[in-house]
Amino acid sequence: MNSKFSMHLKRNILLIGLLLVVAAVSAVAAESPSPKPAAPAATNAPSRKIIAYYFHGTVRCETCLKIEQRAKEVIERQFKTELDAQRLVFKPLNYDLPENAHFLKDYKLPCPSLVLVRQKDGKEDKRTLLGDTWQLVEDPVKFNAYIETEVSKFLSDQK
Repeated sequence: MNSKFSMHLKRNILLIGLLLVVAAVSAVAAESPSPKPAAPAATNAPSRKIIAYYFHGTVRCETCLKIEQRAKEVIERQFKTELDAQRLVFKPLNYDLPENAHFLKDYKLPCPSLVLVRQKDGKEDKRTLLGDTWQLVEDPVKFNAYIETEVSKFLSDQK
């Protein structure tokens, strides 16, 4: 019985150690300065557009994946015209990657999050964090309505 206890204790210590390493690496990545993404090259894209960012980490839970999947589905189903015209873009981003770590601070992300960003001539004009996604994810009707309403507001607010 003593060896069984010792085995479980070693396994738990190893798991705690691994969690501490992951947390330390994430903290260092989030605090290290990284270059901001370059301004987009001149294309036929509209001068004003909305980017629906889904920010997530490298390690993802079932709920994180579900939020991304459902948000993407709503946007693709309800805003096909805007997506085709590049007035709206859905873009998942891993904030654990060094080039994206600045978003954690810039956008004050509390956890994996859906953020709508309006750009004008390639520069951010307005943004909003859709903070109710976590509470609504298990109710697809309310979740879909929330995403659709918020994206519609952002699109109609383009002047």
